[in-house]
Amino acid sequence: MTIVMIHVNPAIVRDGKLTVDRKFHVGMQLYAELIHAPLVTVNPPARDGEKIMDAIEVPIQSLPYRISTEKEELRELIEGAMLVYGYENGMDAWTIAHEVGVPYIMIHELDLQMQMIENSSKASNPIRKAVRRVRSAINYYRGITAIRRAHSLHCNGYPIHEATAAYNANRLLYLDSRMSADMLISDEELRSRLESRKGRPLKLLYSGRYEPLNGSLDAVKVGLECERRGIDVEMHCYGQGSLAGKMRKAAAGSRVQIHDAVPYPELVKIARTFDLFVCCHIQSDPSCTYLESMGAGLPIVGYENRMWRGLLKDSGAGFASPIGKPGRVADDIHSLLRNGELDAISVQALRFANQHTVAIEFQKRVDSINAAAGYLGLTPLIGTAANVEVVKPAVARA
Repeated sequence: MTIVMIHVNPAIVRDGKLTVDRKFHVGMQLYAELIHAPLVTVNPPARDGEKIMDAIEVPIQSLPYRISTEKEELRELIEGAMLVYGYENGMDAWTIAHEVGVPYIMIHELDLQMQMIENSSKASNPIRKAVRRVRSAINYYRGITAIRRAHSLHCNGYPIHEATAAYNANRLLYLDSRMSADMLISDEELRSRLESRKGRPLKLLYSGRYEPLNGSLDAVKVGLECERRGIDVEMHCYGQGSLAGKMRKAAAGSRVQIHDAVPYPELVKIARTFDLFVCCHIQSDPSCTYLESMGAGLPIVGYENRMWRGLLKDSGAGFASPIGKPGRVADDIHSLLRNGELDAISVQALRFANQHTVAIEFQKRVDSINAAAGYLGLTPLIGTAANVEVVKPAVARA
């Protein structure tokens, strides 16, 4: 019997090849290696003309998992499964699983506040924005029943882990990242970079989507504010999105450069040459940007959204400023240089990333999936160090 996975990553299956984003495929390869059952993932088909960020093309025959982009197959796949795992993506997977008696583990990322912000962010009309917020709230509360019925929850980030405490005690907190141990900057390379900082500009990095919720335009403003304060900086941004034009216009004539997106492996190498990551996310999403920046030995300066607030508390690897105040972020950078703290928190950033590599975070999730499927024959522990719950393993259907 299989484990059916529900993913939100758009995919193209055509002419014997799969086109999908790199992070998804790498993650599925790890799942296939570590989970003790055949895997089938159900993904939405990419819309015509939709651009997949950091896309790769893989022969279907080489995949260690099966992929379907056909919603019509979902019920049949779930009926033949021992367990369903993944995200809700509009296909009613949890309703089907409940109807046919298959246990499920839900991945959750966005709490009510974030769903309301994300779903209304692209509406310019105030009435439409309000309507979308109300719909988000209605859908969120409708989903609480599915949360209660779930065998357990895998919570990506601090905000959603806290938000779901009242509905399901069996929760695993994990932190999203693509950084494997061999991708981390070495102690020697970090030490060399810190020593080379004398006599050169402070190098600021932003990478990610050029969209309002990611605060990419505010990140540019941080670089400009640093220049206005006379701080010797240069800044580079890597990504793609609707704000690219505005970012380039704002940065014209400055030492802030706006680049197109680059493949993730290349970005990892680029990040190691910088000193600070500027993260002005308006949203409290569990972005993998945080750990990936720390893996390059980069402290993070940026907005105090709820995700960064929790991560900063645990890592001590940066500074947080009020949302919407790029000048305050520039002040933090200035203070960081004056106080000579950059070296210490760069080392702290790397140390924290080393404790939360993709293998470590994946293993947490895989262990609970295997236990829930009944393969380990043990009572799994699902939770955090501060909140561990003993859960009876779900019994697979005969």
